[in-house]
Amino acid sequence: MSATRASAQNIPANYPPDYARLIEASRAEPDLIAYSNMSPGQWRPTLEAFKAAYPWISVQTLDINANEAMERYFAESATGSRTADLIVTVAPDAWIDMIDRNQILAYASPEAGAYPVWSRPSPGLYTAALDPLVFLWNKALLPEKLWPTSFADLVEKVKANPGIFRRKLTSYSANLTSYGYNAHYFFARHHGDKVWDWYRTLGPETRFERSAGPMVEKVTTGEYVLAYFCGSSAARMAVRDPARARIVGMSYISDGTPMVFRGLGIPIKSARPNSAKLLLDFMLSETGQKALAAGSRTPVRPSVTSESVGGAETFSQIEREIGTENAILVNYDRGLVNDHEAFVRKWRDANRA
Repeated sequence: MSATRASAQNIPANYPPDYARLIEASRAEPDLIAYSNMSPGQWRPTLEAFKAAYPWISVQTLDINANEAMERYFAESATGSRTADLIVTVAPDAWIDMIDRNQILAYASPEAGAYPVWSRPSPGLYTAALDPLVFLWNKALLPEKLWPTSFADLVEKVKANPGIFRRKLTSYSANLTSYGYNAHYFFARHHGDKVWDWYRTLGPETRFERSAGPMVEKVTTGEYVLAYFCGSSAARMAVRDPARARIVGMSYISDGTPMVFRGLGIPIKSARPNSAKLLLDFMLSETGQKALAAGSRTPVRPSVTSESVGGAETFSQIEREIGTENAILVNYDRGLVNDHEAFVRKWRDANRA
């Protein structure tokens, strides 16, 4: 933005003429509540920059499971309790439910035009960031010649080296977490039926985790030699740590990296809609996207490049590295909901989970 110091003369020229009124109205809404599955450390650069722009607004963030954000919102709003003013989470299936129940404020952000159409799929619903899922491996236990170059390559290496990989792989499961289900569903759709043969090879050697934190920790300690579909935020934090970087390596999945949408929207029961609009606009602004990158999130905004954020991960950089056709957008396709039971059953059979 962008919206740095909150005064009329600093409002961007492309913003509506009455935006100053929105800023003024926010002064009566000094406290915001945001539900997300982002940690306080990941929020910190964004909230510090937002506070500098709007010093009268304080933001309380609640770090909860992706789908729990919506479940909690529905429970609280049904009883008239104070609930989220903003939701920022990776839960495509739960966002579909929010859309179907008309629970997203149809706010037209003045920043929307800077984004590709696919990133703003429904009125009021935006994509604040993407969560790529990557390979992470233990360099001390896995010889360099066995570092995977693609998913198909990993499958062949596991077949050829059963002793090294036996029960030493980890990933998200499709039947225990929504996050894992979303990634596996779109990965399978990207590759078609051959993915089931791949899963039949990897599944018996894989122990599944519910989140990226344990994957990173157990790859680092050697309990696992490799994680596939590991959250890139946790993986990148590991490889940026000089001590851990000597032990672990990571890469994108060159024949298909799932990239989960981190949805951003204001629920219609928000008690602080004016301040929530300011935070939403800020997170979509160039300044806000750079702050998200500083918090180890992956910005979507095309104008935010890796070079402009000190080499941090950005969507445009990943696209260049693996090719647009290999960036698997885990979006809001209704097949996620309609095919759930059948897909999980087939996934379990293939993985013997």
